[in-house]
Amino acid sequence: MIMLLACAGGTVTAEEPAEAKPAELRVQGLGWLRNRELRQSLLLLLGEQRRATLDANTMEDAAMIVFSALTEDGYFEPLIDLEVTEPARPTAHYVLDPQLDHPLPRPQAASKVTLHVKPGKRFTLTEVKFDGLTALKEDDARVFFRGENALLFLGSERAYSPARLKRSAANLQEEMRRQGYADVDVEVDGVEINHDTGAVRVHVAVAEGAIWRVTALNYGEGLDGEIPAGLETGRLGKPWSSLWRQDMETAIRRWYYQRGHPDVTVTLEARPTEAMNGVRAITIVAHVAPGPAVTLGKVHFEGVKRTHESVLRPLVAAKPGAPLNPIEMEEGQFRLSRLGVFSSVDLGYDPAGGTTRDAVYHLVEGSRRDASLLFGYGSYEQLRGGIEMRAYNLLGRAHHSTFELVQSMKSTRGEYDYTVPELFGSSVDGTAKAFGLRREELSFLREEYGVNLSIAMPLKRLGLDVTTGYTFKRLRSTNNSLATNPVDRVQTDVAIVDFGLARDRRDNPLTPHHGYRIFAQVEDANRMLGSQVDYQRLQFGASYHTAWGRTRWFHVGFTHNLLTTLGSPNDSQLPVNVRFFPGGDNSIRGYREGAAAPRAPDGQFLGAKTTMVLNLELEQAMTSKWSIVAFSDSLGMATRMAHYPFDERLYSVGLGLRYQTIVGPIRLEYGRNLNPRPLDSHGTLLFSIGFPF
Repeated sequence: MIMLLACAGGTVTAEEPAEAKPAELRVQGLGWLRNRELRQSLLLLLGEQRRATLDANTMEDAAMIVFSALTEDGYFEPLIDLEVTEPARPTAHYVLDPQLDHPLPRPQAASKVTLHVKPGKRFTLTEVKFDGLTALKEDDARVFFRGENALLFLGSERAYSPARLKRSAANLQEEMRRQGYADVDVEVDGVEINHDTGAVRVHVAVAEGAIWRVTALNYGEGLDGEIPAGLETGRLGKPWSSLWRQDMETAIRRWYYQRGHPDVTVTLEARPTEAMNGVRAITIVAHVAPGPAVTLGKVHFEGVKRTHESVLRPLVAAKPGAPLNPIEMEEGQFRLSRLGVFSSVDLGYDPAGGTTRDAVYHLVEGSRRDASLLFGYGSYEQLRGGIEMRAYNLLGRAHHSTFELVQSMKSTRGEYDYTVPELFGSSVDGTAKAFGLRREELSFLREEYGVNLSIAMPLKRLGLDVTTGYTFKRLRSTNNSLATNPVDRVQTDVAIVDFGLARDRRDNPLTPHHGYRIFAQVEDANRMLGSQVDYQRLQFGASYHTAWGRTRWFHVGFTHNLLTTLGSPNDSQLPVNVRFFPGGDNSIRGYREGAAAPRAPDGQFLGAKTTMVLNLELEQAMTSKWSIVAFSDSLGMATRMAHYPFDERLYSVGLGLRYQTIVGPIRLEYGRNLNPRPLDSHGTLLFSIGFPF
């Protein structure tokens, strides 16, 4: 990681030498995090006023900034005890209120200032009532004023301030306009404040008016040449709103873009009729100025220093002499950005007007290398940390490489990747990889070393991501305490071809609340490829996420793993490393990782050849960051394909607590086993980071 040290400068005078230390400024009384946030805001906003000493005006400015932030947070009666230290004078204290009824004495020259904040009571919205609202449920409308309907309301989420209340009313009004109520008016016509308790009750008056629905689309007069046809299909009968306008204008512009009219302008005029039964029929008139037909001249790349132009040119599909289609040019802009070697990619045209224009991509090359520290925790591997180093634009061909080394309490893992994006000028990425893993499993020591060649490509029309590749690796299993130990091979070389498909339609892969994901991965280890054994591994699964109310979600995950030995007469040659050992925070959560694997009659573990895991979750938000989860995990498995799909079942139920972060939820979960085997635990407490499926 590259560390940069920056120096803040200011005006240097004869009385204030260049080496003078800036005055110290602190905020206390609001908790460590909020104190730090406000201090950083003060330092940023005061700017050049922060010198070796602070005068009275500057200190009062700082206090007013804090008072403004407190008002926004719902504190209307705060006080600040200003602790002022001046050179060669005793420390003085001054009490300031938001009106500055008692300003600071002049002159002041403080070298250290501490704002001891006494926020007082917080005023919060306890009740919001509506009059005239029928288009939305009151609970849905109340969200704009009080936040989500979580189990627990934090004061910060219900804080009252006049500015917040005004924004809330405006947001509700905009939402109703998006639903077609173009005449809606939302006004706060009553605010009742209890100064003893801080409770605030609000009354909101809503005048909805009629809903506007689009019934026809016409084009204005004076439009020469071909006129768009069929663009209104699927759009008529919809409510008139800013979203409808934007969608229709975009569709018309795209139609002209594809025919070489980059300067087209579109304005939609709504012509409503009289309201009948609460509905206004709207005829939309599209006023279109196509502008001249434009031909693409040349394509230029400016700002390129290290990257070969031969890498860039195939990424722009449009050819000189063709009609200038801005959509194609922007697609080229996207593909250039996707290379990952430019910090910015801007598109312009030269000249800006005329019937023939060159496309100019203004490129700024980014950093050539960086490094990051890695940190994590899991119930099985416990604490883990590492380093990741990246190098960009290798050989000037936009290639990049990544080296990652991770050490935990149970494993050591290293990996080096060399990636060629946009292989052969297509959307295919190629990667060569070398990897190594040494991991203490529950019943053996796993070691894997090898190399991999793979390609990845999107199938945009189908919404699929496709991967395929070849892997050669050496598998070792030592310290083996499995029931199959007498026949298990210590070391096996395997050569694999694999193929994978994935379709991800989740709203957020880190904290999904809506949508679904499906995936499938097939591996074939074959002696014809250089493998010592033959086997096939199939893994496929899906997850689905949907809302149940505003702050409650239902999650379903299913995974099926299958291991076969078609073409191999001896099943005992199958490496231990490729068998399945279910259990853990991403599997059946009543068991530690690997502890749900099948057991032999003597209690020793066996690797499964087929597993099915069904995860069901009900998540309820308590606040905007915290949620509780009730879950049920079911596992079916078998050690022989003759017993497919399973001959043994295990079930767990449990509760969990989650805290949402930018890297996914931090999870604390306890799973209780409903039918534990004689040597199984009755339950397991798991701690991990990331969504389970």
